[in-house]
Amino acid sequence: MAVLLTLCAAIGASAQVYIVGPFNNWKPDAPVELTQRPDGIYAGSVTFTDQGQFKMSTVKGKWEEFDTETLVISGDVTANTWLPLKRLATSPNVKAPSTSTYTVMVDLESMKIMFSDGGTPVTAWSQTLPLLHIDTENGASIVDKETYLTATYYLESMGVEGVKDIGSAEAPLTTQIKGRGNYSWVGFDKKPYRLKLTDKQALLGMPSSKHWALLAHADDSQGFQRNFAGFTASELLGMPWTPRSQPVEVVLNGKYIGLYFLTETIRVAKDRVNITEQADEATTDVDGGWLVEIDNYDTDPHVTVNEDGNPNMPVWFTYKSPEVLSTQQNDYLVGQMQAIDNAIYASDKSNPAPLEALVDFDVLARYYICQEILDDCESFHGSCYLNRNRGAECKWLFGPVWDFGNALGRGDSQKFIWQNPPFHQVWIGEIYKYPKFVATVKQVWSDFLDAHGEENLLSAMTAFGNRIAAAAACDARRWPEYGNADETVRTAAARRIVEQKIAWLKTQWGEGAGVADIAADRAADVTVAVSGRDILLTAAADTVVTIANIAGQSHTVTLPAGQTVTVTAPAPGFYIAAGHKVLVK
Repeated sequence: MAVLLTLCAAIGASAQVYIVGPFNNWKPDAPVELTQRPDGIYAGSVTFTDQGQFKMSTVKGKWEEFDTETLVISGDVTANTWLPLKRLATSPNVKAPSTSTYTVMVDLESMKIMFSDGGTPVTAWSQTLPLLHIDTENGASIVDKETYLTATYYLESMGVEGVKDIGSAEAPLTTQIKGRGNYSWVGFDKKPYRLKLTDKQALLGMPSSKHWALLAHADDSQGFQRNFAGFTASELLGMPWTPRSQPVEVVLNGKYIGLYFLTETIRVAKDRVNITEQADEATTDVDGGWLVEIDNYDTDPHVTVNEDGNPNMPVWFTYKSPEVLSTQQNDYLVGQMQAIDNAIYASDKSNPAPLEALVDFDVLARYYICQEILDDCESFHGSCYLNRNRGAECKWLFGPVWDFGNALGRGDSQKFIWQNPPFHQVWIGEIYKYPKFVATVKQVWSDFLDAHGEENLLSAMTAFGNRIAAAAACDARRWPEYGNADETVRTAAARRIVEQKIAWLKTQWGEGAGVADIAADRAADVTVAVSGRDILLTAAADTVVTIANIAGQSHTVTLPAGQTVTVTAPAPGFYIAAGHKVLVK
C-alpha cells in the first residue's frame, strides 16, 4: 500500500481526473475533465443520471487505457463529506450519492473525493476532540526523521472541557517538525512526527514543554488501546514517571491526517525522567544520570553486551542522555550493563544481593507486571528504558514505559511474556528465577489488586474508547487500510484480552490481600484524598490516625476536627492512611 500511495502522490502533480458515465455516453476518449485548482484539488460540475453510475480515472483514451488507472470510492457514499479513494487497474462502476448535479472534488495527494451539492461541507474531523493545525514552511513535505522543518501551529479546543486554545489561524505559533519512529515511520502511510516548539507550551492540559511526539498508532487495531492501557497500567502500578498522552485530531498543511496521540517524549527533565543530567563527554561524575534504551536496532549510538556471554545474543543499549560519550562514560556504561548481565546469570539464585545492588527490584517488578498485564511480548526486546541517577547509592531503574505496539496481540494469555515469545525477551526470564524478585512481584501485584487496579484499568479503557469513538471513525475513513472504524467493538475486544491475562496472572500470583481486610480498620469519620505526593486527611472530630507504607513503617498524625491535614509521602507507592489504601504517584 505504501508504494501505491507514493505513486498516487507522484502522479498527482501532472495527472488529470476524468469521469465517464451516461452523461457522456460512456465515452472514455471524450470524458468530463476536472480542472486542477490552485490548491491542487481537481474540481468540476457533473450531472449524474442512471442511478448515479460513473467511472473515474487519471488517464483517458480507449477502455484498455482508461481502466489502468481507475479510482474507486471506499465505503458508503454521502454528499458534502470527504470519502477515501483507492486505485485499481480495473474496477466496476461506482455511484454518486444520487442522480443530481454535484461539484466533484478530488484530492489525489490524500486520495479522497467529495460530492458537494452546495450544502454545508461535513468536516473530515469529528469535532469531538481538540484539533491541532500544523503548516510547514511553503507546504514542504516531511520526508525524513533527521531534518527538522520550520512550521507553525495552533490548537483549537473544539469546546473540550479543560483544554484551552493555543495560538490561532491569524496568529499561529512557531515550531519545528520531523518524522520519528522506526518501523512505524517506514511501514505505514500514516506517519508519526516529533515536534520541537519554539517556546514551551502546556498542550492539552499536560505540563509545559517544547518537546512532544505525535504518535500515529497506525498499527493499533485494538481500538487505539495499546499505549493508553499500557500507560494507564503503569500509572496504577505506581511507576516513578509515566509519559502523559492525549488524543488529538491533526490537520497538516490544510489536510486532515487523522486521529493522533500527543505524547510527552522520554527525556531528562524535572517533570519527566527526573535525574541529574550528565554532560556529554564528561570525564568525572560519570555514574549518573543515565537514560538508556534496550534497543532492537543497532543503528543508533550504542554500546553492546552479549547476553550471558553469547556472541549470538547481542544486547544493544542506545544511550539517550548523555548523547555523546567520553571514554570514561563509555567504559562506565559498558561496565554497568556487563555487571547487571553477570549478576542476572549468576548460578546462585538464592542470593539476590549482587543484582539488587545494581537494579531496583521494586521498580522492575512494577515495570514487569505492567508488561504482563498488556501481554507485551516485545517489552524487554526494544523500547525498554533504564535510568540511573547520580550517586553511589543509586540503582538502575527500569522505565519509563513507552511502546506497546505489539501488546494485546499474541492470542495466548495463558503464559508469561518470556515463555515462547515472538520477540526475544532480554533478561526478564532469567531474573524471574530469583525467588526474591518473584516475592516482590507478588507483593506489588497484591497491592495493585487491593487498590482496585484491575477495575480502574478496565473502566478507564471503556471511557477512553467512548471518548475517541467519533474521531476513530473519521480516522478510519481517512485511512481505510487500517484504523478502528468501530471503536466500541475494538475496545471491548481489547478489554477481554486484558481481563483474560489478569485472570491468568491471578492463578500465578494470587488474588490480592482483599480490601475487606483493610476496611475492617478504616476510620469511618476520616476522609482521605490524594493530590500528587500529598495525602489529604480530614476528620469530623479530633482524632489520631496512622499512616503506613506497604513495608509496615508507620507514623501517627493528629487531626483537629474539621481541618484538612496534608502529609507528603516520601516516595511513590501504596500507603494505608486511617485504614484507607491509597496510591501516591
